[in-house]
Amino acid sequence: MKKAILPALILLIAAQAPAYAINDKYRKQLEQSGCTQISETQGCDIHKSKAENAKAGFTNPAMDSDVGAKQREAAKDTKSRSDK
Repeated sequence: MKKAILPALILLIAAQAPAYAINDKYRKQLEQSGCTQISETQGCDIHKSKAENAKAGFTNPAMDSDVGAKQREAAKDTKSRSDK
């Protein structure tokens, strides 16, 4: 029984290696183009600029500064409520 546990443990540890969905180059292309993985499947071109993709009708609301500011404000409100 003990002989089976060690190999099983080694296999379990080896199988838990981190898996990354996208590589760094692809992530940078998405950031520069303003696309997301979903909008890319809908026609957003990762080889174009954010302005070109916005002109074609593809925008990424999560990257807009207004949305980020609203999220930060909501986080502050939530934190201040939890501190009380």
